Amino acid sequence: MVDRNPWDCDQADGLRRLFGSRMPQVVAFASGREACGRTTLVVQTAAALAAAGHGVVVVDENPAPDNTLAAFGLAGGRHDFFNTVRGDRALAQVAVNAAPLVRIVPAARAAREFDHLDLGGFQRLAAGLREIQRGASFVLIDSANRRGGRLSAIAASARHVAVVVAAQGPAITHAYALIKRIAQDYGRDHFQIVVTRARSAEESRAVFDNMRRVAREHIGVRLDYLGAAAVPVTEHLAEALLHRLPAVAEVGEMGGLVPTSFEARRPDLVDSVL
Repeated sequence: MVDRNPWDCDQADGLRRLFGSRMPQVVAFASGREACGRTTLVVQTAAALAAAGHGVVVVDENPAPDNTLAAFGLAGGRHDFFNTVRGDRALAQVAVNAAPLVRIVPAARAAREFDHLDLGGFQRLAAGLREIQRGASFVLIDSANRRGGRLSAIAASARHVAVVVAAQGPAITHAYALIKRIAQDYGRDHFQIVVTRARSAEESRAVFDNMRRVAREHIGVRLDYLGAAAVPVTEHLAEALLHRLPAVAEVGEMGGLVPTSFEARRPDLVDSVL
């Protein structure tokens, strides 16, 4: 088992409680490296869910030109979820209607900037996350690839983390390292796995079975098979998200949570806001 950072673990757990309170399914799609088809998979899954009548919000942390906005044929806007949390712009001014029942919230800057928030900033982030979920059945986070394999504060708050791994040796190694880092930093012990670019269903299952065994034996975490997409990545995960994810539990509203940096400076105020 890996050692956990108690501050990161507590912060992420509190945000997950927020995302689990009479809320939609929230899934962060993360990958250990680029070129695994993660963004394409998120876009196709969002479109398929919307076609089935489900409201979808895509939180787009991807700073690259080929992000989810570009995939829907839209130009990037001037504003970001960062502006909403700072109070500069309402969420309605930041979110983009990409297709019927699909909204995109650009969040590349937010993913970079929200590692160390003071108490006020954290409370504004929590309020922004509540607003993002309003009226949605699914929130899909296209998580940014960050140095060291860390998740953003937004992605770490998701109820589910789906690790997208291409069926190639280096990609599998990077995905395993990502799982280990997330388990260590945020206390996660359960991940969904999506295998892309496999040549067959059998190859996809073989990649997953090997990852599951290694993760169980060396990290002590559980991996579940969410789905696969062949070469090229043309499938979606709508059915998997509808039928394979655990149901959203009914839990109480989160009263608030203190970010790590604030806890370290003012532990005397922690109990007053939890």
